[in-house]
Amino acid sequence: MSLYGDLADLYDIAFDWDVTDEAAWLEERLGPDCREVLEPGCGSGRMLEALARRGLHVTGIDNSARMLELARVRIAGLPAEVVEADMTAFDLGRVFDGAVCPINTLMHLTRDGVHTHLRAMAAALRPGARYLVQLGIVPEGEVPHSLWEAERDGVHLVVTWSPESRDGERGVELHRSTISVVSGPRAGEVHEQVHEMTIWDHAGWRDAVEGAGFEWAAVYDGAESGRARLAFDATGGLLWHELVRR
Repeated sequence: MSLYGDLADLYDIAFDWDVTDEAAWLEERLGPDCREVLEPGCGSGRMLEALARRGLHVTGIDNSARMLELARVRIAGLPAEVVEADMTAFDLGRVFDGAVCPINTLMHLTRDGVHTHLRAMAAALRPGARYLVQLGIVPEGEVPHSLWEAERDGVHLVVTWSPESRDGERGVELHRSTISVVSGPRAGEVHEQVHEMTIWDHAGWRDAVEGAGFEWAAVYDGAESGRARLAFDATGGLLWHELVRR
């Protein structure tokens, strides 16, 4: 069963933390002229909702029909819409003022997939538009193990996300997610899935960004509430990268 398909309802609970403050920061970085925002890999719409509540018109794309069902419920009545599409090859027939892609979504794409995704994003953004991408660049042995709990409507989950191995030659890591249902109608269920995640170094990321028609303009610390600006050679699991469409 897929965390992003059959288990989308559990994913929506497990990853449903408050992004209100982060959405405010993203709006500021996107700039005052940004009114139409694109989110590739929008999932169940948590960030779409937060940005739409700030008055932005947001469009999300995702290739999971189940995720988009949940997103449509979340954004009902807000200036937002979702479209089922592949984030590595899409054309919505219009251009946007800015874009966001949080929580390491791009790590789920292959290296070639990221290159084609960035080219598709360049085509979907007006010149000068900012694309805020959260993508970790973490040395071997420094990827953290994460453990947290989440609860909604009587459903209580214990969630872990752990790196298992790294193949530097192929540029991938294997991560294992585990969702244990502690209470609710599905109490006792345990769902594990192994995810092949693409890893990046600074040089490879810069080449991908600049080769697609963007400038790599800034890096910010997404692990801290202040989101301080960092050097381009900074490492961390939740780095925000500010790309500007040339």
